[in-house]
Parts: sequence; structure tokens; C-alpha cells
Amino acid sequence: MPADAAFMDKLVGLCKRRGFVFQSSEIYGGIGGFWDYGPLGVELKRNIKNQWWHDHVTNPPTGPDGREIQMVGLDCSIIMNPKVWEASG
Repeated sequence: MPADAAFMDKLVGLCKRRGFVFQSSEIYGGIGGFWDYGPLGVELKRNIKNQWWHDHVTNPPTGPDGREIQMVGLDCSIIMNPKVWEASG
């Protein structure tokens, strides 16, 4: 097993033991790539999202031309038709 995979296994194990994340439908065998958030995971995700929103949408950075970068918020599904992912690269 590559070092990166071993590290990820340890990290996921720690996060599961501490109640941050759980594989979605884990008791039924799970669904690859889908995760549910435990009590601590929900708080961490909310804090990261709020900080990102503040830094990029509410208080956008200055672009290379000296003007604020125009950024808008968007909330959409990430489960999409595979053609969308092919088109986006």
C-alpha cells in the first residue's frame, strides 16, 4: 500500500473514532465516495464554509488589476450527469 493510502486510512480512522465523518450507509456496506458528518464534523464543515464564504464572497480579495474580484455564492448538487464532469475537464 502506498504511503499516501496508508496515511488516508489512518486519517479516516481517526475522524471516524472522533465522530467527524462516517461512510454513508456504512452499516449496509457503504457507498463509495459519500460521507455523512457526525456532530464534530458538522461544526467543522460549517466553520470552514463560513470562513471561505466570508473571505471570497462577502469580502472578496483584490485581483491582479487592483480591483475586487467579483464572486457570487452558489449552492448546487454535485451529483450530476457525467457529461457535465467531462465538459468541465
